[in-house]
Amino acid sequence: MSQCPGNPQTIDDVDVFAPETIENWYPTYDLLRKEAPIYHVPDTKTYFLTRYEDIYHVLRKTDIFRRGAGTSRPLISDPEALETFKEGWPKRTILGSNPPDHRRYRDMVDHFFSVIGAEKQTDLITGIVNNLIDNWIDNGEVEYVKSFAEPLPSMVITVMMGFPLEDLENLKVWSEAWVAPFSLQLTPEEERQAARHMVEFQHYIHGHIEQRRESPGEDVITYLVQNPVKLNSETRMLTDTEIINMIDHLYIGGNETTTFALTSGMWLLIQNPKLQNELRDDPKKARSFVEEILRLESPTQGMDRHAAEDTEIAGVKIPKGSHIHIRYAAANRDERQFSCPVDIDIERKNAHRHLAFSLGETHCPGAGLTRLEQKIAVQTILKRMKNFSFSPDKNSFQHHLNFTLRSFTDLHFTFDKI
Repeated sequence: MSQCPGNPQTIDDVDVFAPETIENWYPTYDLLRKEAPIYHVPDTKTYFLTRYEDIYHVLRKTDIFRRGAGTSRPLISDPEALETFKEGWPKRTILGSNPPDHRRYRDMVDHFFSVIGAEKQTDLITGIVNNLIDNWIDNGEVEYVKSFAEPLPSMVITVMMGFPLEDLENLKVWSEAWVAPFSLQLTPEEERQAARHMVEFQHYIHGHIEQRRESPGEDVITYLVQNPVKLNSETRMLTDTEIINMIDHLYIGGNETTTFALTSGMWLLIQNPKLQNELRDDPKKARSFVEEILRLESPTQGMDRHAAEDTEIAGVKIPKGSHIHIRYAAANRDERQFSCPVDIDIERKNAHRHLAFSLGETHCPGAGLTRLEQKIAVQTILKRMKNFSFSPDKNSFQHHLNFTLRSFTDLHFTFDKI
C-alpha cells in the first residue's frame, strides 16, 4: 500500500481508494494527468481517466462506452441488503439509461429543469433563500450547511416533485441513504440500513403516484403519471417502476449535489474579498462565478462507464467489459483545456466547457435548476451580508469520505448584516 497516497510523487504512490486521496483528490489527479492519464487501477478491471480530451472522447462514444460500471465492484453487495431491495421495486437507472431510450425518458422531464423551465421557479427559489437567511442573519454567524445549503435545494425540489414540505426530515434521511453507497466505504450494516431507507423512499413515492392518479396536481409526479412515453415503435404510459426510479433520481440529483456546490462556493467566496466586491458591484457576474465553482469543486467527481467491446483510449488497450471511471473533476482542472486551472477567473471564456454536468445525452437533467439556485443564493447573500470570515476553531474543512461525490461536512462563518 502506498505510504503517501494523499500527496503521491510517483505512480507507485497512487491509491485511489485511500481516505487521504479522497479527502483531497487534486494532487492525485495532477500526477495521473501527467504520467498515466489512462490509469489501470492495480488488481482490478478499472481504468481511471483524468484528462479532458480522453473523457470527452468516452462521453461522445456512447455506442462503445456504455452507462454503468459493468462487472466492477457493486455499490451494495451485502446479501441481506440485496434481499431488502426485493421489498421494493427493481432499481433501474431510467434517466441514466443508454441511447436511444435515454433521450425518450429525458424528454419527459427536461422541460421542468432546462434553463427556461428552471426560470419558472425563480420566485420560489428567491423566497426560500430569503426566508432561510432571515432565520440567522441577526446572529452574525452561521453553520452554513445545515442552515442554508441543505434546506434550500431540498425545499425547492420537494415542492417541484409535489411532496409536502412537512416530510423534509424523512426525505433528507432517504436522500442521504441514496448517495451513501457511492462512498464505497459502507460496512455491511450500513449497506443494510441504506437499503431499508431506499425501499422506504420507493414506497413513499409510490403512495404519491397513486394519489396523483386520483387527484392530479401541477407537479412532476402528476406529469409522469398522466403522459405517455414513446420507446422505439411503442407509445405507452410509464410503469410505476419507471416513475419511481425517475423520481428518486431527480429528487436526489435535485438536492444533494446542489448542497455540495453551494457549500464549496461559499468556501471559495469567503477566501476572496476582492471577488465578493466585484460580484456585489455587478450581480450578473454571479453566473460566471457559479461556472467556476462547478469547474473547480465539481460536486460529482466522476461517473462510471464500461466498454461494450475491445477498444482503445489514447493508445491504451481497453478489453471488453472493463470498468472505466471518468473523473470529471480532474478534467475540469486540465491545463490543456483551462489556462491557470486552479485560479478562479470569472472572465474565463470557456468556463462553461467544464464537465461537472457531463455532456451530450448524459448531460445532467437538473443543470439549469442548480445553476439558478446557486446564482440567486450568491446574489442574495452578497446583497444582505458582508465581511465574511471563517469562524475561529469551528471548521475542520474536512469532506465526507465519498469516492464519487465531494462535499464539506460543515462550514461555519461570521459576517456583518448589511
